[in-house]
Amino acid sequence: MSLPDGYSLLRAEEKLEALWARVSSDPYPEGALPTRVPGPWGRRKLFSTAFNRGSFELSGDELPPDRPKLVHTYGTCARVTMKITAEHPYTGVLAKGGPALLRFSDAKGGGSFAPSIALKFFVTGKPSLNFLGLPNDYREKGDLRCFSSVYCNSTVPAKEFDTKLVQGAFQKAANSLGGTRLYSVYLPLHHLAGMHTDGARAENPLVPDRIEFHPTAEAKRACPDTSDFRLSLARVPAGIKLFDLHVAAKLDQPAQPMGELWLDSTFVASKYGDERLFFAHDVGPTTNVPH
Repeated sequence: MSLPDGYSLLRAEEKLEALWARVSSDPYPEGALPTRVPGPWGRRKLFSTAFNRGSFELSGDELPPDRPKLVHTYGTCARVTMKITAEHPYTGVLAKGGPALLRFSDAKGGGSFAPSIALKFFVTGKPSLNFLGLPNDYREKGDLRCFSSVYCNSTVPAKEFDTKLVQGAFQKAANSLGGTRLYSVYLPLHHLAGMHTDGARAENPLVPDRIEFHPTAEAKRACPDTSDFRLSLARVPAGIKLFDLHVAAKLDQPAQPMGELWLDSTFVASKYGDERLFFAHDVGPTTNVPH
């Protein structure tokens, strides 16, 4: 089930309803969650600048049917709200927060668990604004917990050789599109600070370098340990605070309290969420800027 004609012109709240209806309409049976991920040969396209450019250049909230998810293949989604609870100077979506779609996914699969988060903020009449985060530090081998890491747009360099190559190819794709601030382990936040959800551009945008998502004790208690993160997250009840948000002006400065992320629905793992839902990456500024 594809998104309706005219979807891109809808109001932000209408887009959320339309996309959530598709994500939640075809959940996998609990005992039939897919686990097979592309092997090394299937993932060879990840070393291609041309293929990786699609992560930036494809528009909209849906993947074309013929473009597979070679990483972040399987995940689970929920509706959330970002609440701003502390004063800060940052602009755009970061100033007020609002409803969003959250996807937890396994960046690698195939026996190892590399969790990641993606947040989609909907914008009236314009493309969505997406935040993508990875653990900000190395994880212990065998750790299957979703809430044992702080998630951030700035992460540590990969240790595995193949992952290093993929990160390098991803950065080359951004550079080929003129990106000046995106690096293999850092995603800039200019798009989030530059636009409001009503489609108005922020005047004199002020951009932080880093946003951190700190799991709450409540989320840790509510998420049981299982062999599959999708089963664990399916047990988390709606209405709890998942993360405390912290923000830093620069990468080398400590982060300060910013807000909270609250869970508005239960998590749903679905075929649509895995095969069609798309979180575009933003290439960031294409000129030299101080942030």
